[in-house]
Amino acid sequence: MPPDTSPRPSWPDRLTALAGLAATLALGCVVLAQQPRPAAPAPAQAAAAGLPAAPLLASCALQPAGYWHGSITGSASLPLDWSGADLACAGNARPGGRGLRLFFAGRSGDDAQQLVIVLGIAASADELAGREWPVSVTVIDEAGNDIFHSAPGRCFTRVTELTALDAGRHALRVAGELYCAGAIGAVSGERAVVLGDSRYAGRLDVEAP
Repeated sequence: MPPDTSPRPSWPDRLTALAGLAATLALGCVVLAQQPRPAAPAPAQAAAAGLPAAPLLASCALQPAGYWHGSITGSASLPLDWSGADLACAGNARPGGRGLRLFFAGRSGDDAQQLVIVLGIAASADELAGREWPVSVTVIDEAGNDIFHSAPGRCFTRVTELTALDAGRHALRVAGELYCAGAIGAVSGERAVVLGDSRYAGRLDVEAP
């Protein structure tokens, strides 16, 4: 793979991105917190990571079960094979009608901390199925105190399934594929991770028309 020669963002751009990512993380924690959870996270772990405490893993309550199958490479290569009780998932509309966000969270290897993956898609729910979309990808590594982010244009997703779960709550099961052309850089610092081609199924709650 050729080296990444794209220009790095300026400090004002980094600060703007960090502010947006902080809002993303806060929203993700709120959405995931709506899932059942066995206990509150340890305050010491959250303080050590320097991030807001995310909920403990709860089942991605879908039928069939939700999943994330792929890999992530940074300082080490780690397979991501989350499903059922090993996966937390949620999804909702972005503020201001700017598309949708899908959240996935699982344990990073044997670590008690979570790895959170957020997909941002600039589309409405009725446009998703059967098309390929540029997607922003945020990876939040609680164990390593790292946030990685790629704006749309480096990663793409194709939604292969959109199935109603609950007409009353307008809940959908969303399944698709994700691939990224190159590494995803850290918001602060020179680190980067590579997300291998991935398959996912999660939940999306949309407002009633």
